[in-house]
Amino acid sequence: MQHRRVSVARGKRDFTRLLRAARRGRRPIVIIDERKKEMAGVLLSPAEFERYLRLRSLYDAIRISQNLQAIDLNALTLSRQSRSELETRPR
Repeated sequence: MQHRRVSVARGKRDFTRLLRAARRGRRPIVIIDERKKEMAGVLLSPAEFERYLRLRSLYDAIRISQNLQAIDLNALTLSRQSRSELETRPR
């Protein structure tokens, strides 16, 4: 997805207009400084932000799954080990 770059000065001047554009689902807006260096976050519509959160959760789940595969741990093994530990704990 392409994004739009805006200087800090323009971001301050046109903040309300930029928020409205983000709400309408237009391109994300990255605010940058005068030296063309990215300096602050992104303005997204609520729907795009929800989509980002869902994708981030999926990414985290995939990363966790890969880490568990790397140590050869699966749900069945984890369940059995957890149950065993719980059953041997003093009450």
